[in-house]
Amino acid sequence: MTSNTNPIITASGKIADGIYHVDVQAHAVKKIVSTFILETPDAVVILDTGTSDDIHHILRFMRKQCIPLQKVTCLVASHFHFDHFGGAWKLWAMLKEYNPDIKVVTTQKTRDQLQDPALHMERAARTFGEMIGEMHPLPDEAYEIIDPDARIPVPGLPEGQELVLVSSPGHTEDHCSPAVLEDGHARFIYAAEAAGTLFNSSKLVTFGTSMPPEYNTEAYIQSLRKIIDLKPELIGYCHFGVVKGRQATKEVLDENLEYTYFFREFVKMHFEESGSVRHVVEVYLQEEAPKRSDIVANDFLAKILVALVYGQLIDLGLKDPK
Repeated sequence: MTSNTNPIITASGKIADGIYHVDVQAHAVKKIVSTFILETPDAVVILDTGTSDDIHHILRFMRKQCIPLQKVTCLVASHFHFDHFGGAWKLWAMLKEYNPDIKVVTTQKTRDQLQDPALHMERAARTFGEMIGEMHPLPDEAYEIIDPDARIPVPGLPEGQELVLVSSPGHTEDHCSPAVLEDGHARFIYAAEAAGTLFNSSKLVTFGTSMPPEYNTEAYIQSLRKIIDLKPELIGYCHFGVVKGRQATKEVLDENLEYTYFFREFVKMHFEESGSVRHVVEVYLQEEAPKRSDIVANDFLAKILVALVYGQLIDLGLKDPK
């Protein structure tokens, strides 16, 4: 594909009217973690924050784009993981100086996880070492609790559009995918980790998101089909970037559905023949990763794959959670 026809966007910037993509340069590496910003004439909504080490990239981007900090009315969580919303406590406190009424809008299930992050951070440190930042509970006043699939009020959205916290469990039990809906279709959906990960800058090929201990294949597939039915015009990924255009979004979503079945069988087959997580990862890095990733170094990808394989094995009943 040429740059003029490539539907994959990896650069930070405006991706549609009122929608921005931000590379938060997680772990001091580009093209690993994305967050998104929605702007209307009356409000700004930030979808996920990255870690506490990443939020300065969001603030810098907003200043560069002349997005007023005092317009930020809420931070919206896709789920509780450190790389998605670990920096919320810090960003909320900083933005509260500009807008005292700013809220963290999320479900009760996500709120409960955010308020008790110790075990999650312990598990994350096993995979990523010291690159996870700090994660602290927020004060009760920070939260506005809504139901999954509920509408999030955003002043100034164009008539006929609404921001909805689309319930999409599977990656985690609390996972949601904020979407700007219009006439039953998604103008934009931040799939986060409900539609795989995209570590390729030119080909619509995905990885899975089977992080332990909550990953559930059946729930994941149901959520993915739900997103497919929304026929999105734009898909935002946490890992990484954007896919633009309904033909491309359908292609990448269908590909991830096929990949979900493939990866499950791949892990099962290679683990049963070896009994080793490391063996499964090494075979994958040799046979599959070169076809699927062109923006992530293999040493970092190996860390992610250990977790993804382990999550599959737990869901298959071949391993117990640690």
